[in-house]
Amino acid sequence: MVTTVTLQAPFEYSWWVPILGLFLLAGAGVCIFFFATALKKYLPERKKNNLPKVRSLSPQELFALKRKYEGQLQGLLNTYASNQIEKREAYQDLSMLIREFVHDATGIHVENYTVKEIRSLGIRRLDMLMDEYYVPEFAEEFRAKHKDFNVSCNTALGVIRTWS
Repeated sequence: MVTTVTLQAPFEYSWWVPILGLFLLAGAGVCIFFFATALKKYLPERKKNNLPKVRSLSPQELFALKRKYEGQLQGLLNTYASNQIEKREAYQDLSMLIREFVHDATGIHVENYTVKEIRSLGIRRLDMLMDEYYVPEFAEEFRAKHKDFNVSCNTALGVIRTWS
């Protein structure tokens, strides 16, 4: 039995197929552009661009502020020396005193900032102060044993006196 097969002509693309492909690519490009624009518009800005503004004080105001906090620091040191408070509580008070001073001097509410956020502010010598009180304030007793509260207070006093 003999069968015959007739073949069709090969499939040929018409002129409309490449044009349709170009329209599809252009449409995808436009969609991507609008999506990226919408993302940029509605996503929040990064925090590093939103650094708080630092308030500047007159020399007289800064001098009075330094004297106020020097007195408070000396009072805290005397309270600790007379064994009225424990070491951890003294470091907690020192932490709060330093944070209040920075707030009053700069206008930045560092009372609620983490260590990382305070370091990102770039305030000179503040991170050194935080190293003084952070471990004794929050760590276990044995990790804070090597810290001397008098030295920490003197370091804080030096930073307050040289604040500009």
